[in-house]
Amino acid sequence: MKNLVLILCLLLTNFANAETGYDPKANPDKDLKAALVSAKEKDKLVLVIFGADWCPDCRSLNKKITEPPLAKTIDNNFSVIHVDVGRWDNNIEFASRFGKPIEKGIPSIAILDKDQGIYYVAQGGEFATARNAKVNSLNDWFEALLKAIDNQELEKRPMSK
Repeated sequence: MKNLVLILCLLLTNFANAETGYDPKANPDKDLKAALVSAKEKDKLVLVIFGADWCPDCRSLNKKITEPPLAKTIDNNFSVIHVDVGRWDNNIEFASRFGKPIEKGIPSIAILDKDQGIYYVAQGGEFATARNAKVNSLNDWFEALLKAIDNQELEKRPMSK
């Protein structure tokens, strides 16, 4: 019986981590490279989501991007990677290549084209209260950003090395 409980606990722990997507041991450079390849193949942008499993707003944003209509917008337009930043002690150098996306809170995002040109980086804590955001409002925000990119209203900048 003890073994069954232990196995169940391990399975639930793995499921919980898979649901949020923030793996502290993941290699963000490798994940970004794979997302860029996918973006080129599928003519999509790359959405980098910075966060951590302990953060309720990070978990909330991740849940909301799986709900309609936002899920369709994300799936149709982005290759997504999650970057675990721990308690501002993990993958900080990687995050700094985008500017200061996590300085004012997580979750935070960056949107790149398939050639690593940065269209958008949240630097003012825009998503740090994601649990209060409505799915439709988030979808409207992403749709407006996509329209601005399509209309060439946003200037791309290179990612720092």
